[in-house]
Amino acid sequence: MTTFAGPALDEVEGIGALTMGGFLAEVVDRFGPNEAVVFDDALRDGETVRWTYDDLGREARRVAAALVAAGVEPGEAVAIVMANRPEALAALFGAAMVGAVAAPTSTFSPRPELGDLLRIGGAVAVLTQAELRGRRFGDDVAAVRHRLDHVRSVAVLGEASWDELLAAGEAVAAEELDARMAAVAPDDPALAIFSSGTTSEPKGMLHGHRSPCLQFWLQAGLFGRDERTRLYTPLPIFWTAGLNTAVGSTLAAGGTWIAQEVFDAGEALRLLERERVTEPYTLPHQTAALADHPGWAGTDLSSIRCAYGKGAYARHPTVDPDPCWIMPVGYGLSETCSFVSGYGCRESREQMKVGNGRLLPGTSLRVIDPDSGAVLGVDQAGELAVAGATRMLGYLGRPAEECFDADGFFRTGDAGHVDAEGIVHWTGRRTEMIKTGGANVSPAEIEVALRACPPVKLSRVVGVDDRRLDQIVVACIVCRDGETATEADIQRFLRGRVAAYKVPKRVLFFAADEVPMTSSATKVRDDALLDLVHQRLAPAEPTATTAPGAR
Repeated sequence: MTTFAGPALDEVEGIGALTMGGFLAEVVDRFGPNEAVVFDDALRDGETVRWTYDDLGREARRVAAALVAAGVEPGEAVAIVMANRPEALAALFGAAMVGAVAAPTSTFSPRPELGDLLRIGGAVAVLTQAELRGRRFGDDVAAVRHRLDHVRSVAVLGEASWDELLAAGEAVAAEELDARMAAVAPDDPALAIFSSGTTSEPKGMLHGHRSPCLQFWLQAGLFGRDERTRLYTPLPIFWTAGLNTAVGSTLAAGGTWIAQEVFDAGEALRLLERERVTEPYTLPHQTAALADHPGWAGTDLSSIRCAYGKGAYARHPTVDPDPCWIMPVGYGLSETCSFVSGYGCRESREQMKVGNGRLLPGTSLRVIDPDSGAVLGVDQAGELAVAGATRMLGYLGRPAEECFDADGFFRTGDAGHVDAEGIVHWTGRRTEMIKTGGANVSPAEIEVALRACPPVKLSRVVGVDDRRLDQIVVACIVCRDGETATEADIQRFLRGRVAAYKVPKRVLFFAADEVPMTSSATKVRDDALLDLVHQRLAPAEPTATTAPGAR
């Protein structure tokens, strides 16, 4: 039985405390006067708030004491319905510090979905903010609270209830707080992360303290961050990419997080220049919006060092990037609190093109034959199954035996293999594989190839039932503003990059606002997109559509 494994944790340097409270105490002790968070606060009429590590540690302890005073017990959940702001970090660390489960909850969710998330998480306390772009979260929580018998208290930042919560915590002795923190162990529950499901009810993933903390320490190394790092990201900390890959790993290195509650290209450019950002961490559509903004060329981005290749930041006239730095790539998922495998920023560009990197320390992986359940070996393709230090404790509301196999491995639903060099190769969602003419086609492979196609802004590849071939490959394309392409253009581009049978038989073009997205506007809703594809093809292809699994 072949089990692939990353290095043992005790063989790796740079790993510190593995509880959330211990992590925060360690970085506060090491980097106390350093600037930790910078934020222009709309609740304070745009005032620039600057918290040092000492400030963050103090404010987290205030929240922790307040939760103790409110009667929150170890293992109970505290929902944090806040956008990117210093108090959200203080609330997250403060809750975990006293043994509660911090449940950062999406501010993108409309009121009914917010109620579902609070129900799934079972929160006994809700910490939220008064307003965000005209939305009042206190009112939203009040409107759904009749469905939430488990909620005992709600505090709203910017309203009296927040000050009252913190004031009550002043009666809690520092010794009591320290005792609560000392009683927390790395394997105790600490963090609930919710998926932004595309076709079904979101899932809640429960993680122990070890999962996020280990990702903080390891990813700081993968990205080459240090005390000089000034990282801008609008990715929310209720996503693992925002919490672990961006913010937590920046704190682990002693750097500074430049926060933005809601992405706005013009405001982001102002922050990048004013705060002398060294590393922007943005999603592709956000990077494109910055590059398309009228102020892009005139913004001084000369402080940026972490830019690579032919990306927009590296092409900016004022940027002279570090030639030895390249954006880390890897494979991961929310069930492992992000990275499972990866390449660090100092790997060669040639190596980066091979698979998705090596397994992280403390991580184990098996490749499973999806039909027989047999464990496969080197270079044998199957379903990836993961276990180890950052694997979730389980899905909220589901017994462990429904989440893991008898050996404790989580079946990811992803297809791939591990080569003789120990490199993990992710080839796409197993349930999304398109069977055409007897061969398997990975939509992800084609979508990655299309990223290099100049007119293409967004692509999504799906399979449509076909009487002759079983399925045909269909590419759904959104072109960049001002760009056009034809079906033949896209097919011609791909013929030199993928096998002939993988080239889409049909290419459909959509306007950006025609593509159905999740409420967070970051994932395509496959079910709705396939309805549109079926409508487009119906005159020529009156057949049923097979939906790929949601990611």
